[in-house]
Amino acid sequence: MATKVSGCLVKMLLFLLGVVMGTGLTAVAAVVLFLPDRTTVISVDPTSTAPGVYVKKVERLVGGTYYEIWLGPSPDRGHVVTVPNGWDHDPRRETTDDGVRLKFGNGGEIFVPKASYS
Repeated sequence: MATKVSGCLVKMLLFLLGVVMGTGLTAVAAVVLFLPDRTTVISVDPTSTAPGVYVKKVERLVGGTYYEIWLGPSPDRGHVVTVPNGWDHDPRRETTDDGVRLKFGNGGEIFVPKASYS
């Protein structure tokens, strides 16, 4: 009684190929769905006494849109502050010896200590 060994080997190789492709497609889908897209909408360059203030709009396919404020020497580096929902995204900046105070139009403010961004 003879059995087909080659058919079993082909099925195993096709199964392994399916596992590898399924894992790859799942990883790509996860990156596309959850990796945010950041766009700088406002930038105030740094001075000798104050850090740069860069407001970024963050859009996610899953999770919606929100704003972040980056305080630091460049738009790519710095301390990140997430703006609460419902607040405007163009705060007034006040620099003190202790840090930076971001004042929003609705009366809210966020204080960032100097040690966080320097």
